[in-house]
Amino acid sequence: MKKRNIPLVIMLGLFIVVIITAIISTALGVPLIALNDTELSIASFDYWSVGHFLWGVALFIVAFTFGWIIHNLTGKPKDPINDPDFKKFVLYWIIILVLAVVWEIIENTLLYVVDIKVKFDSATNIITDITIWSIGGCIGWYMTDLMFLSDKYLRAYYIYGFMSLTMGLLIFVIFGFITTYY
Repeated sequence: MKKRNIPLVIMLGLFIVVIITAIISTALGVPLIALNDTELSIASFDYWSVGHFLWGVALFIVAFTFGWIIHNLTGKPKDPINDPDFKKFVLYWIIILVLAVVWEIIENTLLYVVDIKVKFDSATNIITDITIWSIGGCIGWYMTDLMFLSDKYLRAYYIYGFMSLTMGLLIFVIFGFITTYY
C-alpha cells in the first residue's frame, strides 16, 4: 500500500467507528442528530460536529506548517521541496488526536465550571467529536500530501486551511454565544 493512502485508510476506520458508535447509541435511545437544544451535547451529532471537523483540518495544516518551518530552520534539509518524512505526518495527526482529547476534557470540565457550557457531553457525543476531529486531521493530512505532488496545490492548500480555521472559529464563537446566552 502506498503511504499516500494511509490517511484514507485511517479515515475509513474512523468512519466505521462513528457509524458503530451512532448505531449502538441509537439502539440505547440516544438521539442520532440533535434537532433541538435539549438534544445538544447528548446526540451523536450536533452542529458542533462541523466545527470539530474543520478544527481537525485546520490544526493539522497549522501543525504541519510550524513543523515544516522548524525543520527547515533547525535541520539541514537536503531539499525542502521533497516530500516530508511519513513519520512526521503521523506525528502531526497524533498531535491533532491529542488536541481533540484535551479539548473534550477542557470542554467538559473548565468550560462547565466557568458557566460557558451548561451541560456535560454524553459519552457518545465525546466519542464522535474526537473521531470527527480526527477525520478532519486525516483530510488535512491527505491535502498536505497532495500539495507535494504539484506546486499548483500550494495556494489552494493554504487558502483552505485558512478558511477551515476561520469557519471553525466562527462556528465555535457564534454558535457558542447563541447557545449560551439565548
